[in-house]
Amino acid sequence: MKKRKIAVWLLLPATVLSGCAAPVAEAEETSQTSQVLSIDPDAIRAQDDFYGYINARELMDIDLEESEGEGGAFYEVQQIIDERTDAIIDEITGGDRNSYAPGSNEQLIYDIYYQALEASNGGNTYNDDDLIYIDETAQSIMDAQSIDELLDVCGEMYIDWGVNPLFVGDVNADQNNSSQGSILILPFSDPAGAKAEEIIWGGYVAQNCATMIRGVLTDYGIDYDEAQERSLEDARMVIDIAMGTDLELMEVLEDDWAESMNCAIYKTNDEIDELCPNIGIEGIMKTIGLESNPVDGVYLWDEGQLELVDSLLTEENLNKWKDIVLLAFITQVRDYMPAERGGYPVLYSNDLYARNFVNYQLSEQMGEEYAERYLDEQTVEDVTRMTQDLVDEYTAIINECEWLSDEGKSAIIAKLNNMAYFIGAPEPHEVDPNDAYLVGSSLCETMRNLNNNEYDKKISKLTDGIERNGFNSMPPQIVNACYMPDINSINITLAIMSEPFYSPDNTYWENLGGIGAVVGHEISHAFDNHGMLFDMNGNYNPDWMPQEDRDAFDTMAQHISDYYSTYTILQVHPVDGELTLGENLADISGVECILRIAQNNDQRQQILESYARIWSELVPKDTALMLLVEDVHSPASVRVNAVVSLFDCFYEIYDVQEGDGMYVAPEDRVRRW
Repeated sequence: MKKRKIAVWLLLPATVLSGCAAPVAEAEETSQTSQVLSIDPDAIRAQDDFYGYINARELMDIDLEESEGEGGAFYEVQQIIDERTDAIIDEITGGDRNSYAPGSNEQLIYDIYYQALEASNGGNTYNDDDLIYIDETAQSIMDAQSIDELLDVCGEMYIDWGVNPLFVGDVNADQNNSSQGSILILPFSDPAGAKAEEIIWGGYVAQNCATMIRGVLTDYGIDYDEAQERSLEDARMVIDIAMGTDLELMEVLEDDWAESMNCAIYKTNDEIDELCPNIGIEGIMKTIGLESNPVDGVYLWDEGQLELVDSLLTEENLNKWKDIVLLAFITQVRDYMPAERGGYPVLYSNDLYARNFVNYQLSEQMGEEYAERYLDEQTVEDVTRMTQDLVDEYTAIINECEWLSDEGKSAIIAKLNNMAYFIGAPEPHEVDPNDAYLVGSSLCETMRNLNNNEYDKKISKLTDGIERNGFNSMPPQIVNACYMPDINSINITLAIMSEPFYSPDNTYWENLGGIGAVVGHEISHAFDNHGMLFDMNGNYNPDWMPQEDRDAFDTMAQHISDYYSTYTILQVHPVDGELTLGENLADISGVECILRIAQNNDQRQQILESYARIWSELVPKDTALMLLVEDVHSPASVRVNAVVSLFDCFYEIYDVQEGDGMYVAPEDRVRRW
């Protein structure tokens, strides 16, 4: 296949017209400017650049300086949503506090907004009691007389602040029984925040760890020379642990959570006792605030590192561990400490700080308030009906798939039929008057109360099981959609059901090319290179598909990866077909499904043009290049042009001929199904 250069003009305007680019040589800037200014949107042909043909004029009108370095469909919709949430905060905080029921969304939003506003407006995020609490916790770390006592303090830190410096614990669905919660033990990491692969070389990264430890030790009364000596010994132990860490596994954990499940190791409580003779399962549970493990075992990733950490958890190393725990604690609470003690003051608009605090910490409450004002039942009904149309068409596509066996088709259709769809927003929760007490006497106390509340919810997954509720994945005011493999469910948020993705004034076909493509995309994730690892019930079970079908899938996926790798942006920068494989599979699959629903080319044209509009995007050149190596999504122009070029109807509708920029030879038009 030949290399395909995609829409260089789409990215260059971001570095020239907005005036926000990094400095470049004068001659180079002149060259870029002349290239951009010569573009006539009306001269762009669908046959050469379909993405530009649909989006060029709108994108060239965007001032990236005014839009804070980003523009396009997703950005514009999120801007509207953000304006709405700002208005909701204004309405509630401008209302009568006494009229709000205790524990209601309004009461919490009102109180926490003004608490955050006062704290950032010459006040403090803490009071005297908070500083006493911080000092007492720090002192309890330093006074610990044994590893066992230190583990108890770690448990208190985990409950109050969600930080576990020894065993990074979390609670998630059991990969073998998705209705039950399980405890995950993640690898130990540098308390100063460096990656294991960075700290093993020592140098400035290890020195930074030592410097930060020395700082907290001297803050809490340790003589400088003693603190210096201790901090260097502490850093050496951190380096030793890093050297005993599986670095390839850490990379998988950081980059690909779904794939990392393939590396997870289940250990019973007895097996953990054998692996960790110093502290055993009881000690690990202490660090997450539990007296014992309420389930039969835990999942872990780096067995060798866990064994190493346990071997170092000895009384001989007690001071080293106390220093590490102290740094982790102080790092977590710096936002609630005075600047003279290393705290972080609020550095931006007081009102913005308060709004951001409310939006982040009370996202569920804000989501309910947003849904109360903007959820339209007809929209939810329309998208739900469209989703069923997509499911019906996917069933037909799967049955016609040539590379799947009959057994494989049956398995995929069974998973499709067991998929749950969460569209719009959840029902409001029942108000609990006791929630009024989440608001403490300071922002620091409020934060602790919110953390305690989240901790209780997390631990309840172990005792009460996990509810199949896709709305928990993201609140309704976020412009997004997602597939959750562990519950085999899709969340289509209320916010994304907005123009250009959906409008009641659009035709069915225009909406199908918008929100329909999004739904079709998410359904496909159940059957991409990650989703195929989970069965119809959300259990991690790669064997749910016959081996011959998995092999055939791998062959098909390689063709897709190779196809996308032929595309470049900015003339020379190639798309990583392997990195973007899952999203590319979903894009192709979603568009194939919605095009099949259409009955004629007039309907398909509406679909194609609507699809191109939803991916309109403009970003600075340096951002585009960064995303090219980090983002699992292909660049927006590729998400359109590489996809529509695969379908025969596109050639018929727009009279695309060999030699045109959009032309892909029939033998190179890869197929998903």
